[in-house]
Amino acid sequence: MIARIFTTTIATLLGVYAFWANILGAGHFLNPFGIMFLLLAGLIWFAWEPIREGFRSAKNESDIPISRLGSTIVKGMLGIRRGEHPRR
Repeated sequence: MIARIFTTTIATLLGVYAFWANILGAGHFLNPFGIMFLLLAGLIWFAWEPIREGFRSAKNESDIPISRLGSTIVKGMLGIRRGEHPRR
């Protein structure tokens, strides 16, 4: 629930900012970016469950072992900083 509220709030704030920035820039009030972000906020709020299920299913289909990949990258970065050369 916290992620849903946070994501919706961010999209809403981006929409409000797009409207506000366009008013201050002496542009037209109906900014397409403001409309787009407000529609995105509504989509996020009302379609949260299908969005979450989509990310869950995509997470389970990944062939890349993220935890091992991340540790390998960090080990390589630490080795470069110490002056070690990677083995080939």
